[in-house]
Amino acid sequence: MKSILKNIVVSIMTLEARVALMRHRPKVIAVTGNVGKTSAKDAIYAVMAHVYGEESVRKSEKSFNSEIGLPLAILGLENGWSSAALWLKNIKDGLLVALFGSRRGFPEWLVLEVGADHPGDIERAAKWLHSDIVVLTRMSDVPVHVEFFKDADELLREKMFLAHALKPAGTIVVNADDPRFMEAVKMIPAKTISYGTAKTADVVMAESEISYMSEPVSLPIGQYVVVRMGEEGKAVEKKIELRFAVGDHIMYAFAAATAVAKALGIENAIPDAFKDFKSPNGRMRMLKGINGCAVIDDSYNSSPLACAEALKTLAKMTVRGKKIAVLGDMKELGANAERAHRDVGFLAAETLHTLVTVGESSRSIASAARDAGLAADRILSFDDSVAAAPAVADIARAGDVILVKGSQSMRMERVSKALLAHPERAPELLVRQEKEWVDR
Repeated sequence: MKSILKNIVVSIMTLEARVALMRHRPKVIAVTGNVGKTSAKDAIYAVMAHVYGEESVRKSEKSFNSEIGLPLAILGLENGWSSAALWLKNIKDGLLVALFGSRRGFPEWLVLEVGADHPGDIERAAKWLHSDIVVLTRMSDVPVHVEFFKDADELLREKMFLAHALKPAGTIVVNADDPRFMEAVKMIPAKTISYGTAKTADVVMAESEISYMSEPVSLPIGQYVVVRMGEEGKAVEKKIELRFAVGDHIMYAFAAATAVAKALGIENAIPDAFKDFKSPNGRMRMLKGINGCAVIDDSYNSSPLACAEALKTLAKMTVRGKKIAVLGDMKELGANAERAHRDVGFLAAETLHTLVTVGESSRSIASAARDAGLAADRILSFDDSVAAAPAVADIARAGDVILVKGSQSMRMERVSKALLAHPERAPELLVRQEKEWVDR
């Protein structure tokens, strides 16, 4: 019964979103990929809002990218969670936006995150969502959400429905370092702008370095990237500095946003558009921890590629104390799950002083790390994040850097909260702090 009601709500709100698009005719920038969608969406929005004004640009809030999240983002409505009253209000408000709202009251631009949990998710959306710009972030050899797909190629095909539905004069912005996407876009007769570390990219990430604070303890506080645009000898460089977030893979989001700016001819807005940028909670955010440690809060979600990139970022850091990672299960990997967790374990052994695992699948991370030579007394394993949180807080010391990462269902933000120097700021700093989540 609950599933039937959900399908009815999805159908109604999707129809309202379609009507809103037809009536108001906004320009659409759609972002998809296997990792990096939300960070790219937020970085693109920062540029667009800087140039066109916040009232003219709307973005998907948080990670609204599902079959219900997409119409909510288009209509500018909030998640109704499990409240029938809120969903009825959403339906009513959506009808007002779609049928009676004026074009002057609807944003000129929509920056939308589009995901795929099951086969057909993007294919159905692409029948009515036609974008002016499609941004392809990154795939991976062992992609997340592959559980319900036959293989990675089928998932790639699903993602590409969005690009095939591009408007006739549209542009594809693609990660030049992703061979799957680069090969796939060759099949689409559209203007393409690439970004990445490849020297052949239209927007080249020429440098990417971690920034440090010196007092009272040397700890990482952010990252900067230098992007280069234009032909050799005439190239223009822009330095983008980001506070409170780290990682080369996070900086791809800003290269993607720069490529979108280039497509629209507003690249002069870079880097001013990012001066006050606040990176999304739960995505490689640098937070002040207890006892003088630093926390890399990457607790929003996890995948093999993203987890590996997070560990590589930690490996590059120069720190006074210990490098610690608290890694939860990576979900939705299907038959790839054990191999993916063990691969993370081998990498963890090369990087960490102390490894903490959370969940049943993550015990494979611990096992592989032991096999790779990490001392058994430096490995702790817990069944859930509730048990892990106080134990990790107990070992945190000044100068330590602690990475916290895991799939959404593992609720790794509980560990991050236990490590915060100011836990009362959790609603401001961490993901999933809404009452609906906290009560689960």
